[in-house]
Amino acid sequence: MVECCCSREVRVKIVLGYSALSTLMHVSAAVVFGVKFQLYTVAMWAAIGALYALSVAFLHFLALRNQLRPNPNSIVIQLLPAILLCAVLGMIFSLGVTVYGLAKAISLKEDLVLSSHYILSVWGFLCLKWSYYLFQQSRHYTRFITLIVRTLLPSLFRRSYLKRRRL
Repeated sequence: MVECCCSREVRVKIVLGYSALSTLMHVSAAVVFGVKFQLYTVAMWAAIGALYALSVAFLHFLALRNQLRPNPNSIVIQLLPAILLCAVLGMIFSLGVTVYGLAKAISLKEDLVLSSHYILSVWGFLCLKWSYYLFQQSRHYTRFITLIVRTLLPSLFRRSYLKRRRL
């Protein structure tokens, strides 16, 4: 495995900055495609991609602040399986939009212009990228929390069991 030259915290900050910048780009693209060019489908997929990029940024922000620790009262910890499901659904729909856009553009023999289906497939692919990255990161944090819980909880139960046994 290749070692990275920077620490985990620096990598998380880089990904946090990249996903925040990508969120701003997706939002601006959604506004331009929706308002100026009246391509509402492309604008919708740009906005969905912005939501996925913002979710990735939020997960990395929480990881940077060490708030992704096993805490049963934490709402984010309880929502990680739902985030995982949303990421999987986003991958499926984004892949469908990408394939649909390419197939439609090829079947109609469209040129590469602003109103072609190629633009829709590009934004579908960008949404696929961010939904896959959200899936990957939420799965990583879910496994991390599960690992901590599985190592801590048996020792906690053993101690309480031994205390009850001595009484």
